[in-house]
Amino acid sequence: MDGIPPERAVTDSWPALHGRPVLRRTVAVGLVLCVSVAAALVVRGVNSLTAGRVGRETDRDRAELLAGLHPSQHPGVGRSYVPVGAIYTHTPDGAPIAYLHYRVAGKDVGLGDFLRAYDLPAPGPAAPLPADLTAALGGDGPAEAPELLPDPEPTPTPTPSPTLSLTPTADPAPPAPPGLQAADPDAEPDADADADPTPELDDDTPSVTLPPTPTSTPTPTPTPTPSLTPTTPPTHPQTTRRIYVATIPGAAPGAADIYIRATG
Repeated sequence: MDGIPPERAVTDSWPALHGRPVLRRTVAVGLVLCVSVAAALVVRGVNSLTAGRVGRETDRDRAELLAGLHPSQHPGVGRSYVPVGAIYTHTPDGAPIAYLHYRVAGKDVGLGDFLRAYDLPAPGPAAPLPADLTAALGGDGPAEAPELLPDPEPTPTPTPSPTLSLTPTADPAPPAPPGLQAADPDAEPDADADADPTPELDDDTPSVTLPPTPTSTPTPTPTPTPSLTPTTPPTHPQTTRRIYVATIPGAAPGAADIYIRATG
């Protein structure tokens, strides 16, 4: 038809491929391989950039982390419980506070398994629930319930610390002047010796004047003496957690509602 250009083939743009079908197939396969490799590299790069990133942390995650019940804090358990209610907020002074409500159906996933999964102590005597916990969970809770016994606080371990005590020691005697022999303090006195201790000197012997003997002065020497001094434990923010357990009447054995208040 007039005015319509004829359809162009690949061989028209690449004259070297005209009449060479084997070369055309080789070029086509090479192009496909290049595109596939490039796509694989792009996918791998995206995966490398996104690897290790976690999803957006929600208030439920923050509440579980503050209460010590987040799945990441108990990796060896292999299971976790999802709260039916979770609130994460802050007190007027800026401290974080979390309110959690768990419900276990009983039997295999009852209260005993919940306590074992999170390494919690057994419930103790009944205690009234805090007013803010009941209000945060919409008033859905008993007035009082057995409270889990808190863990005992660690006591500081005394560690020995060195102290110094001063013990006086005498200085050694000064050396004798040249030409004279120092007297031995342990030697026995000579009975035949003259009462006058002054030695007889010849006329040709020059007189020697002995210097005054300095008086030894005690010098304090530090001696380490171990003593037990209690070591103060490092101060760091700790989480205060209170857990209450209320059984569900008429439900399966082990069914319970668990109410948690945690502050950091």
